[in-house]
Amino acid sequence: MIIVAFGKKKRAVSIYTRNEGIIMHRGTTPDDLLLNKFVKILEDHKRYKEAELLDATAIAGEFAAGFDFAMLACKASGIVPPTHLIHEIMSSPWFEKDSYADDICQEFLKRGGSSVTP
Repeated sequence: MIIVAFGKKKRAVSIYTRNEGIIMHRGTTPDDLLLNKFVKILEDHKRYKEAELLDATAIAGEFAAGFDFAMLACKASGIVPPTHLIHEIMSSPWFEKDSYADDICQEFLKRGGSSVTP
């Protein structure tokens, strides 16, 4: 059984039940952690709906789709992520050439200068 819970301004958390107890899986892969950084960026810019959708995508393990969604959400919101995060996405094994994420990452790299404050 898998339970996914959403709350206002909170991230979704998947819970897997087993005979020996409950195990919560979050941030178990580098790509999951990377998408969580984009969830935080979207939350910081008060884009809560997009943050929840991206978090659900990360929980589902759909990293390639998550990268596309993260880049599309940032672009639509006028958010330019830090260059190092763009490079992290582009170096992921889940990153797909000629995808929406690829096009938008290239555009952000050409533009330069992040709109995200540290």
